[in-house]
Amino acid sequence: MIQPDDMMAVPCDLCGSEENDCLFIKEGFPHVRCRRCGLVFVTPRLKAHLEAQRSSGTGTMGDERLTAAQERRLQKEVRALEPHRVLNRLLEVGAGRGWFLRAAGRSGWETWAVEVNDQALEHLAGQSIHRIIVQPAEDFETPSESFDVVRMWDVIEHLQSPRRAVTIAHGVLRRGGLLQLATTNFASLSRWVNGPDWVYLNGADHIYLFEPESITRMLREAGFTDICIRTRSFNLRRKRYHPELELPSTRSILRPFRKIVDALVGFTPYGHQMIVTATKG
Repeated sequence: MIQPDDMMAVPCDLCGSEENDCLFIKEGFPHVRCRRCGLVFVTPRLKAHLEAQRSSGTGTMGDERLTAAQERRLQKEVRALEPHRVLNRLLEVGAGRGWFLRAAGRSGWETWAVEVNDQALEHLAGQSIHRIIVQPAEDFETPSESFDVVRMWDVIEHLQSPRRAVTIAHGVLRRGGLLQLATTNFASLSRWVNGPDWVYLNGADHIYLFEPESITRMLREAGFTDICIRTRSFNLRRKRYHPELELPSTRSILRPFRKIVDALVGFTPYGHQMIVTATKG
């Protein structure tokens, strides 16, 4: 049970405003929208959020082993980075099990990782990574303008300050370097259909919920240009987390057409995941 003494109020990470409107409360965590800039976030949130990310969090979520199809997909993603290879150096913030960095290393990239999760660090130690930086994404230090690519995959929603993290990413990229990130889309059709029980709403873990407009603003203010956003997937999963409980799917009129909607939603801004690329100008 979350106690009031375990929580702290925070201002908007994007604009600094302390004025917001509560959208809903899920399992004791208020999800609010900033009145000034529209960013959706959790406040109050856990005081020990970073400590929880270190000890548990989602650093090792996902498959323990990859299928051949997953390996091919990662190699395809790595090949797509070839036009950006100048310094031959790639950094992944929140590297998790290290599958992407392993694929990049096999293609000759010098790979770096930023990670704080204890279990993830154990996995990364077994990979051939040039350097593992054990620091929060908001505070890590590397030489400036030293990377061709910075990747942040399903990371920024967990951070105490996504704004600081992408600002640091901008600083470590060379001019013309590429930022790749993915995060859930609060403006998605999935979230609208499922409401507060949507699987990606976990106030102890996902403390920032971005939409295309808010993520574009954050990246522009950090200095990025050529921002491109696409979305994908329609997810009807509903879940609670304290304790964990999978909920039956909502009785939506869209349910019988889930596969069709899933195929079509990628042509819209309403997929449940945003895939974002941006360039350091």
